[in-house]
Amino acid sequence: MKRVTRVLEWNTLFAEWLPIHVTRTKEGFYLEQHVHDFVEIVYVEEGEGFHYIEDELVRVRRGDVFYLPVGTSHVLRPSGKPPSPQLIVYNCVVEPLYLKRLQDMHDLALPFDPAGGVPRDGATGKAWYAFSDRSEQIGDIFHSLFTEYALRGPGCQAALTAWLMLLHVKLFQRAQTPDTGHRPAGRHLDAALEWLDRHFDGPVSLAKAAAAVDMSPRHFYRLFKERTGQTFLEYVHNKRIARSCLLLETTNLGVSEIAYAAGYKDLKSFYRTFRKLAGSTPTAYRRKKAAP
Repeated sequence: MKRVTRVLEWNTLFAEWLPIHVTRTKEGFYLEQHVHDFVEIVYVEEGEGFHYIEDELVRVRRGDVFYLPVGTSHVLRPSGKPPSPQLIVYNCVVEPLYLKRLQDMHDLALPFDPAGGVPRDGATGKAWYAFSDRSEQIGDIFHSLFTEYALRGPGCQAALTAWLMLLHVKLFQRAQTPDTGHRPAGRHLDAALEWLDRHFDGPVSLAKAAAAVDMSPRHFYRLFKERTGQTFLEYVHNKRIARSCLLLETTNLGVSEIAYAAGYKDLKSFYRTFRKLAGSTPTAYRRKKAAP
């Protein structure tokens, strides 16, 4: 279980009268894993990265949607520092009692209690929900939500509420169109990235990853670079440093222990790579995150 110390509260973050707030954010390494007392819906608009949710590490890319009820612990990380691809997301946050009223008035089909994040009778006990929007229907809704919120014109709350309700209908009441456009090679690469998500903290290599999905190393390397915009080693280092940052923020493990847990057997290599990607030493990073 990860130790989460930061709680984001609605009353301290949002002073405006609106019960729905929408932002467009470039994710970085500045925010630690946290929980919040509001409902948050995240849409990945651009780039790739990683989403730490509760005790899971999830690879994310454009079109991924995450629905986080009250009390869900999470943080988003980009795949690396510039010039690596940025991770840009839309965040739609909703005051839970307002969402509860909408649910009661319009019979919204939600698998949890909006006010407490507790799963409803017969629903899955999972604390969060993930969707794939390869057709970009959900993305269009987020674009409209963001535009309406940015303008804040007459009837803003009514328009935001209408888009918010449509978003919930699309996510929870109508089946998402499956992504059938991937070629066999694309499916193989998806499997390889899933394999890496499970093994990046071990003795991984390009040859092992290619063999795991029955591809030649040369063909695998080319497809991997096309899909991720990174070499195999760059991708692995980015995942390991993202894991290291999380451990520095949420545990009291020593730096050498964290390096080992992230997959580094050579401490000098860990320090060099950490400074390159995170912009500081591990000790300085931990001190900065611990500062009030």
